[in-house]
Amino acid sequence: MEDHNTGTFTSKKYYDIDGYYRRKLEKEMKKGMKKAGHSERTVFNDEEQRRLEMQEAREKQKEEEVLALKRSMEGGMAQAMKEQARLKEEMVYLYKIGDMEGAAAIQRRLDPDIPM
Repeated sequence: MEDHNTGTFTSKKYYDIDGYYRRKLEKEMKKGMKKAGHSERTVFNDEEQRRLEMQEAREKQKEEEVLALKRSMEGGMAQAMKEQARLKEEMVYLYKIGDMEGAAAIQRRLDPDIPM
């Protein structure tokens, strides 16, 4: 405390603290030990930081909802569409080999409104 009161600090660090941290960061970057993004927090804008955190959380929640929707579609509607595509391929194959009755049965199954 006496050093502080008399203004006789024990290190050059205390006379220019910003310069000290800048030089320290430069030395560490030269050594490759520390990345530029890992510096001491000097800006204390808590409201802006909280707003950004909330925005990121909302975006993450939206992404999770989209993924959940995709997963739910894989089971129901997507499975039905895959089945219809398989039946159409089978119907085309039956037409090619000359089995008109089998192809017509698949046609009725795919679209029951069309009269045969």
